[in-house]
Amino acid sequence: MTIGSAVATADDGEPLAYRVTGDLPGTPMLTVHGLVSSVHHWMFFTPHYAARRPVISWDYRGHGGQRAPRDLATINVEQFADDAGAVWRATGLAPAITVGLSFGVQVALEIWRRHPGMVRALILICGTPGHPLDRVSSARALRDAATGLLRGLGKRRGLATRALGLLRTQSGLRLARELAFMSGGAHRATCPPEVLDGLFAHVAGLDPELASNAMAAYLEHTAEDVLATITVPTLIIAADGDQLAPLATAERMQRAIPGSQLVVFPGHSHLVQVEKPAEVHAAIDRFLADHAL
Repeated sequence: MTIGSAVATADDGEPLAYRVTGDLPGTPMLTVHGLVSSVHHWMFFTPHYAARRPVISWDYRGHGGQRAPRDLATINVEQFADDAGAVWRATGLAPAITVGLSFGVQVALEIWRRHPGMVRALILICGTPGHPLDRVSSARALRDAATGLLRGLGKRRGLATRALGLLRTQSGLRLARELAFMSGGAHRATCPPEVLDGLFAHVAGLDPELASNAMAAYLEHTAEDVLATITVPTLIIAADGDQLAPLATAERMQRAIPGSQLVVFPGHSHLVQVEKPAEVHAAIDRFLADHAL
């Protein structure tokens, strides 16, 4: 049952659309989606958990069909975390189980840093605490070059718009799907076609500078220093075929977060939560039961 759709106001006045689904008295959940993505990736998760608790779904500013913010410099992890705080306060609900997917893991960790009072527990799915290029090289020069290139591309709006427009063509979609499969971003046999098609359609509709800034923010941000400070129950979910957030990253997070639990899905990809939703939900359900959440 949907309680309702509404709009919260961010600290800088930007509107933030959100929806609360489910009206039972369980501990609420707050979803935090992936990079240049949307609530679309929670298509199985939200109805499953809304049957027993409120689920707060929201899109980052400028995502999910919302207009781009006036100031595109606000497209960063810290602002997304503050926006999550504004959405949570607007709901009037109790502290929430914060569920981050992919890039949303970085945002979820930043929520813990900046707004710990809103976090009852953390569920971190196929993500990294930050600086994802470190698995290639931890050299600051590489990170700076990559983020500079992305931000520069975003400012060349004509070129960036044409690049995103390729996702509206059949050849561009085929290439994007193949890259997703080859990178371990999706599993060829088990990823529902509508998941990738929905993602690429969403990316194609984003403001190009916003998309570039979001990708740069993903590379720049780290919450590695936050891990040892976490005092709420934490579940980490990983897939051993995920090359975007490798299993070694999840294992490192599990060692750093006191009392955390790691569940690994063998043979699966970065999108295991839509490829094997029943199994992922079962792992989450066990964690929730263990902690009376």
